[in-house]
Amino acid sequence: MVLNSSYERNMATGFHTVGVGSSARKTLLSALEEKRLVVGLPSAIRSLAVEPDKFSFCFLAPSENDECGGHMQEVLLEAFCFEHEIYIIRVDSADKLSRLVQSPVVASCALVRKLPAKKIRRMSSAYRRSESILVEHCELYWEEPHKPVVKLPEK
Repeated sequence: MVLNSSYERNMATGFHTVGVGSSARKTLLSALEEKRLVVGLPSAIRSLAVEPDKFSFCFLAPSENDECGGHMQEVLLEAFCFEHEIYIIRVDSADKLSRLVQSPVVASCALVRKLPAKKIRRMSSAYRRSESILVEHCELYWEEPHKPVVKLPEK
């Protein structure tokens, strides 16, 4: 049996991540509460241009806008994140992402800034577990050209 993707190899060995959607929600809510969130494609691009090493996750939702330029920006953002080892998490809905991050406009992108080392020790075990589930999920699909879509909880 030839296994072509990292997903197939990991599933064959019994590795999988569960609770990715709720972990994404917890991570986004914690980042929002701690003011470590950058919301929106233009803001994300500006922030990454200045300090790309300060971010750990990039959440990307399907764009409501079919404009070619917007798609090109998303592709370039994803390549930039890959180059700078920022985990990319594709989510199922820009509306749900916008509600979670309390954006007044529909947001197709949200960046999560890394926690300072001293804060990592003080964060709750639930948050640490949520983030580690996201990291496992992202590592599982790191080399895959098409990332799976994570279904965000409705609320």
